[in-house]
Amino acid sequence: MRADIALYTAKRRGRNEFCLFDAELDRELQRRQSIERDLHSAIKTRSLGPWFQPIVRLDTEAVIGFEGLLRWSHPIHGSISPPEIMTAARETGMLQLLTQAVFSECCAFIDALVKADCRDVRVTMNVSPRELEAGDIDEMVLNGLAAKDLPATMFEIEITEESPVDPDRVDEKLGRLSHAGISIALDVFGTGFSTLASLKDSRIRKVKIDQGFIRGLAKSREDRLLVKTVIDLGRTLGIEVMAEGVETEADRQTLHKLGCKTAQGFLFSKAVPLSQALGLAVKERQEL
Repeated sequence: MRADIALYTAKRRGRNEFCLFDAELDRELQRRQSIERDLHSAIKTRSLGPWFQPIVRLDTEAVIGFEGLLRWSHPIHGSISPPEIMTAARETGMLQLLTQAVFSECCAFIDALVKADCRDVRVTMNVSPRELEAGDIDEMVLNGLAAKDLPATMFEIEITEESPVDPDRVDEKLGRLSHAGISIALDVFGTGFSTLASLKDSRIRKVKIDQGFIRGLAKSREDRLLVKTVIDLGRTLGIEVMAEGVETEADRQTLHKLGCKTAQGFLFSKAVPLSQALGLAVKERQEL
């Protein structure tokens, strides 16, 4: 196992490289094993799960939705990043369990929003094309929403940039979800699965501009040109364009001037637990 770790570390470093398993790699191995060992308990006790980051209108900063983002504060290793959590779930065969737990929390949030008369707020869940391809996420989502009598229009599936092996199988499942009224969004537009050709798919209702183009937007002419092109293209095709990673007022104003309607980022709010997210939505409703 140690030789295998050294081998793949060498491969990541590039061609004509070698790597010896050393103390640093040993610490990485111990960390990975600890995370994988504790993953099941974290899911079951709900110490690992989605927190919700608000999505706002750029003109009024009104909250119109929330994106579920994985959060886990490990008792030894501290905050574990979402990609690391997903990798551990795949390696341990717990990806389906994790997906079900995240979906269940999203349903609980939608149910709370309905009871608070916030039916115009949408909850987004991230799903990779390979998860769609390999599992029965479409069945889980459709049956889960129906069982709880929750409106499909309040739920959104955000497809991450990972490319599927069998696009036809993914397309079939996306078709079922879209037909039921669930919104389909593309994350990190321009890479992997989120290619220009994907915009021809009438089921795609939203694309997200990657934060790499947004941070420092006000100071970068090249980024402004690229972002404006995507916004104009979305308007032409009738697709909502949203920006992520908005951290400064200057970037917010620039996005608004370019014609972007919605965004998320630390300027507005970080991801917060469900109860706090519900409080933000209810407060928004009371102020209208």
